[in-house]
Amino acid sequence: MQSSFPYFDILIFGVIAVFLILRLKNILGTKTDTHNQDINKKETSKNFSNIIPLKAKKNIGDLKEIEKILKTDPQFQVNEFLSGSTTFFKMVLDSFANGNVENIAQYLKPSVLKSFKIAINERLNEKETEIIELNSIQKNEIRSVSITKTSIKISVLFETFQVRALMNKDSNVIDGDKDNEILVKDEWVFERKINSKNPNWILIETKSV
Repeated sequence: MQSSFPYFDILIFGVIAVFLILRLKNILGTKTDTHNQDINKKETSKNFSNIIPLKAKKNIGDLKEIEKILKTDPQFQVNEFLSGSTTFFKMVLDSFANGNVENIAQYLKPSVLKSFKIAINERLNEKETEIIELNSIQKNEIRSVSITKTSIKISVLFETFQVRALMNKDSNVIDGDKDNEILVKDEWVFERKINSKNPNWILIETKSV
């Protein structure tokens, strides 16, 4: 990737906590239980299928990898997951650029959160400004899946066009280009514990591709 978060290898306009909780619980692939029966009925009435849309929609990823998830969690909705991961991707970019990742902390692995904070603090100490403008998402697909007895890990590939630049205290560009977009390729890994009561996916790793 030609541009990535500075000072660390692993990779959002602050949003209110209530929005995050309500939004992410619904869009980042939830594990259905008896409390969600009404939701399942509504989805069934819309003829939503875990399998059929996979053949119709582009850029969802390797069907064999997705089938691995469905064998472990038949309630997994691939389109909802990808939609949610895209929304979260935008949130993280905005939060990082604005220097406030506390509002997404509960959805980040501690080591990822720590890396974000280190980069932000270094930037603030130098009185630098990060510009990240997400212009378009060209690809958002499941790249690989890893399943153990306790967790499901999903690697998601994002290919996006962004404007990225780092400016010093005098508003001079010291890295990147604030006038031209570049193609950025990232791979983010999300994890969810299989038997956990928490239905949310957690971002555990980000890296350049």
